Amino acid sequence: MKFIKYLSTILIISFITGCASKDEIQNQTAIVWHNKIYKSVVKNNLDKADDYFTSLEVEHPNSKFIPIDLIILSNAHLKNQEYELAEFYMDEYYKRYANKYQREWADYQKAKIKFFSFYNAYTNQKSLDDTIKFVNKIIDKYPNSPYIYELNTIKEKLQDTKIVFNNKIADLYKRIDKPKASEIYHIDTNKPIIPPHIPWYKRLFYW
Repeated sequence: MKFIKYLSTILIISFITGCASKDEIQNQTAIVWHNKIYKSVVKNNLDKADDYFTSLEVEHPNSKFIPIDLIILSNAHLKNQEYELAEFYMDEYYKRYANKYQREWADYQKAKIKFFSFYNAYTNQKSLDDTIKFVNKIIDKYPNSPYIYELNTIKEKLQDTKIVFNNKIADLYKRIDKPKASEIYHIDTNKPIIPPHIPWYKRLFYW
């Protein structure tokens, strides 16, 4: 009988403690969630930061901290080379909060994210072409942008990469005795181009 009373007491305490700890991670003010996101980013615990951001959005969908935290999380994931998440957060900021002036900056940020996302340009031809198109679109859209120098630099580096990529394909067709196909891909250039860096252990698997 004493054991049953003891067990019941333990279960009640566990239930109360569980509810209390659950309340600690729910029903917080917006600034509490914002601070948790910031502290998690500083500690490089981005999974936790993502979870906290979800809680902020669910509990405070109109919070003034949401656009700030979208930018914070985009930059944090970019720094961690988590490019898809970085672009996701920047897209959300662009679609939901950016005015016409902020969209110019957000487009520039997305161009940078796309540029930095290439682990190996030789295996991402479509992604390379899509990024060149995107950067050209941004340059055409904002010809007087304060970021035009950086955008032109990104565009030039991407185009150089495409030249190297196409000439690699041309050399491959030449080696397998397909001169017509080789001519299609070969691009003449007079300027020296530094090929994209690939670690030696990866070069073993490419041309």
